[in-house]
Amino acid sequence: MARMTPATIEDPAASLSLADPLVRRNLASTLAGNLIFSGSQWLITVAIARMGNMAMVGQYALGLAICLPIFSFTGLSLRAVQATDCTRVYRFRDYLILRVAGTACALAAVLVVALLMSGRRETVLVVLVVACSKAVDSFSDVQYGLFQLHDRLDLIARAMSLRAVGGLAALAICMVVFHSAAVGMAGLSAVWVVVALFYERPFTVRMKGDRDAGTIRAATVGACKRLVILCLPLAFVLLVLSAGTSLPRLMLERQEGEHSLGVFSAVAVMSGAIGLLYSALGQTALPRLARMFASNRDHFHNAMGRMMLFSAVVGVAVLAGSWLWGVHLVTMVYGRQRAVTAELVTGLVAVGVLSNTSTLLGAGLTASRRFWSQLMAALMILVITGVAGACLIPGWGARGAMWAGLAGACFQMIAYGYLSRRRS
Repeated sequence: MARMTPATIEDPAASLSLADPLVRRNLASTLAGNLIFSGSQWLITVAIARMGNMAMVGQYALGLAICLPIFSFTGLSLRAVQATDCTRVYRFRDYLILRVAGTACALAAVLVVALLMSGRRETVLVVLVVACSKAVDSFSDVQYGLFQLHDRLDLIARAMSLRAVGGLAALAICMVVFHSAAVGMAGLSAVWVVVALFYERPFTVRMKGDRDAGTIRAATVGACKRLVILCLPLAFVLLVLSAGTSLPRLMLERQEGEHSLGVFSAVAVMSGAIGLLYSALGQTALPRLARMFASNRDHFHNAMGRMMLFSAVVGVAVLAGSWLWGVHLVTMVYGRQRAVTAELVTGLVAVGVLSNTSTLLGAGLTASRRFWSQLMAALMILVITGVAGACLIPGWGARGAMWAGLAGACFQMIAYGYLSRRRS
């Protein structure tokens, strides 16, 4: 592993220009890692659909819909806070202790929800195994925050690629042998554990060096309490936004069953590919935006403007492509599904474009440590999505769920745009 120089991780004037070799390396490696990992998540859906059926895809989607809000909240958005901790106020151990406690609470909460579910035994098992996979993912995530702070996004990309390829292979083998989505997800989780322990952990130990050596100091408890208070607003933001994403899916499953949810989720997974570029840019930019905000506000706002221009150009191109070829692509991958129309595919792609644009705006708000303002906007997004879903899903099914998501995504971009223009 290359040694980090002080300028690499502490230079407050670090730019967000493609002329910087480190920016190019981080952007390219992050895009590659996200492409491989997101592709594997899409192929998980394809593998379950092809080797099982759409009802199993619905079970998997239900598991995600239940687990994502819970793990988003208990995760406290530690990675984003850690990656923008350019003054090293907290140690890695502080973040790790909170992540262990949060993950334990999340697993307990999912277990309670699963025990209260009235669904079939196989569906409950899938939900529980998905929760285990999210628990493993949460420990990798806190290590990625350390890598990101050190501008070593290439390590994140390699780790995500190993998890993607190994996890997908394990799931496919288990699906072929056992014909069970629960066993398939268990195989995937086992591979993720191996990668976290034997690839990611050694880099983590080397990066934190002597700063975390020795016994836990008495100040750790106080540091963790302060960190919880700092992170809580973003934790609520992620909880509310995840709930807003999951709510139309839960309404659709209750209204029309697992098959309809499976079709909707299968299309949504494909439309989610739009987030690869946005995610790569956001992860590369986040620690640098924090340093620019602390040292030069004009550079910070100029960088945000360039990111919005990027979003507009990519968004228009992807929306045009989805309208022209989206249904054909979905049919080629999943087979002909009666509910899949150009309106549904393009609408879900629009949700992805708007949500990812809001994510870039949110990166600027997070870099400037404006957490509470994001929470107020997120609560309104949840209300709008829920009301739209309650009105539209009973009559329109998957189309209604799409329009509900689109209403929430539109408001999110408008609200985050307004907050970003209020210069602090």
